Amino acid sequence: MMRSQLSNDDANDLADEILLREEFLPARDPGWFQRSVDRVISEVLEVIGRVLEALFGGAGSGVGVGLAYVLLALALVVLILAIARAFRGRITDDQDERQARVVFDEVVDAEDLERDLAAATASRDWRAAVIAGFRLAVLDLIDARLAVDRPGASIGDFDLDLQTRAPERLEAYRRASDGFERAFYSDLAVDEADHRAVVELRRFASVVAGGGTR
Repeated sequence: MMRSQLSNDDANDLADEILLREEFLPARDPGWFQRSVDRVISEVLEVIGRVLEALFGGAGSGVGVGLAYVLLALALVVLILAIARAFRGRITDDQDERQARVVFDEVVDAEDLERDLAAATASRDWRAAVIAGFRLAVLDLIDARLAVDRPGASIGDFDLDLQTRAPERLEAYRRASDGFERAFYSDLAVDEADHRAVVELRRFASVVAGGGTR
């Protein structure tokens, strides 16, 4: 009884078919990434073919060559999936970086600002507390939809937002922003009263953002 033979071309086609099955493709990858993967697959398969041809030659068993192709192709699939998983993790990291907040043309992180505020308040460093606290207050106002998050927004821009969205809180905002301007842009004195003004503004914005009443 004749044994079925699997030629090099058949094995190559089988490997391509396995790699192109949808379940092996990385989910939600960008188009350029998929094209890169396809190019790598093609180049790697070409190298594998040359290696196997050198090892088995024309006289080698077709079944043996085909099996080698299949095993190498499966190993390649595992490698590609590992790369895809790492790549998706990198996308998540990049997205987290792109979600960093910008206040007065400076990239800020709310958790870092909270830590800075706590440390400054504990040490009674009112200048640092007002700077960190007012930046947080602006983020609170944006989250409460009382101010508009836009590139290059200034203290005056947020003042205009409050004039139409929460005019009853303009005075509180202006007291807090006055302390911030002195703390950040000058060497003028900053005291605990300035810090309390920032705390009052944050308390109001947090209540609105949380669905409470004004």
